[in-house]
Amino acid sequence: MKKKLLQIPVLYIVLILIWGSTWIAIKVSVGEAPFIMAAIRFFLASGLLVTYQLIRRKPLLPPRSHARIIVALGIGNFFIGYGFTYWGMQYVNSNITSILWATLPVQVSVFAHFMLKDEKINFSNVFSLVGALIGSYLIFDVHGQSVAPQAALGMAVILVSIFGSTYSNVLYKREGSHLDPVNTNAAAMLIGACLLFVSGLILEPWEQIEFTLLNLGATAYLALFGSAIGFSMYFWLLKHVTVVKMSYTTFLIPILAIFWGWVLLGESLSPLSLTGAVIILLSVALPESGPFKCFQARRGSR
Repeated sequence: MKKKLLQIPVLYIVLILIWGSTWIAIKVSVGEAPFIMAAIRFFLASGLLVTYQLIRRKPLLPPRSHARIIVALGIGNFFIGYGFTYWGMQYVNSNITSILWATLPVQVSVFAHFMLKDEKINFSNVFSLVGALIGSYLIFDVHGQSVAPQAALGMAVILVSIFGSTYSNVLYKREGSHLDPVNTNAAAMLIGACLLFVSGLILEPWEQIEFTLLNLGATAYLALFGSAIGFSMYFWLLKHVTVVKMSYTTFLIPILAIFWGWVLLGESLSPLSLTGAVIILLSVALPESGPFKCFQARRGSR
C-alpha cells in the first residue's frame, strides 16, 4: 500500500514531464501529412507495447467482451483525439495547442457527470467551465498567428479532437479500468493507426512526404515516450485516481509546452492569447486549491 502511495505521485509527475515535451515533437513531425505521421507514431507504439507483452508473457489482446471500450479508445482517443490534433497543428503553434488541451478537465467533468456515479458536476466544475470558455474565446486572437484563417480552423479542429477524446476516456474509467493498460493501449492504438493511415492515403499527398532525421526522430520519441510509455502510465494511474483528477495533468503540461515552444521553436503568445491562457490555467487550477475547496465545503454545508 505504501509503495503504491509513492508510485502514484511519482508517475503523475513523470507523465507531466513527458507529455509536456510531446507538443513540440508533434509540431516538428507533422509536416504536410499529419494523418500519416500520426499513424506511423501509433503503429510504432503499438508494436512496442506488443513486444513488451511478449517479453513479460502476458496476453497480447484484451478480452473480447471489452471490444466496445477498445474500439471507442481507438476511434475517440487516437483517431479523433490525436489525428485531428495533428491536422490542426499544421496551422497552430504547439503552445496554443497545449493550452486548448487544458480545457480537457472541463469536458471530462461534463461527461463524468452523466456517466460516472461519484463524479457529479459541482461549483468547481462550473467555475472551470466558465473560465475555459472565456479563455478559449480570447485565445482565438488569430491576429497573432501568421495565417489567421487557417489558424482559426486549426484551433476549432483541435477543440473537436479534445471532445472526441473525452468520451472514450470516461468510458474506460467506467467500464475498463480493471483491464491491462498495455494490451488495451496496443489494441486501441492499432485501430487508431489503421484509421489514420487510410485517411492519410485518401486525403493527403503521401507520395510527397519527406522523411528527415528530425521528423523521424520526433516520431520515434512520440511513439516510445509519448505513446507506449505515456499512455500505459496514464491508464494505470486512471485505475487509482479519479478521471477528473487525471485530466488536471493538462494544467501543468501547457506550462512546460509553452517553455519548450519558446526555447526551441521561438513561439510566442500575443497579449490577448496570453490572457486567455492564464484564464484557462487558473480556472482549472484554482478549484484544486485549499481555499477554494474550503469555500465549496461551506457552500455544501448550508
